[in-house]
Amino acid sequence: MGRGQWARGRGMCEGWSLEIGVAFCGSVVRRNHSGTPPIWIASINSTGLGEFLEREIAMRRVEELVESSMVLVLHDWELYQAAKGKR
Repeated sequence: MGRGQWARGRGMCEGWSLEIGVAFCGSVVRRNHSGTPPIWIASINSTGLGEFLEREIAMRRVEELVESSMVLVLHDWELYQAAKGKR
């Protein structure tokens, strides 16, 4: 798995993962059904984000949610550090 960058998984199906420390584990996996185009399934920490027709769109969705969540994490981390410093 890739730490801080997308990494392609190995195996019979195509899958990609993005790890940000132990806080976020994003994945994009291709699902094939006979007679239909492949669908890409995106998730973060095993929570489904939806199905997409293109891998790049699925990866972008994972990145958008990780980035927006990190803004909240960093804000709350600053609040935590300030409160801890006052104790």
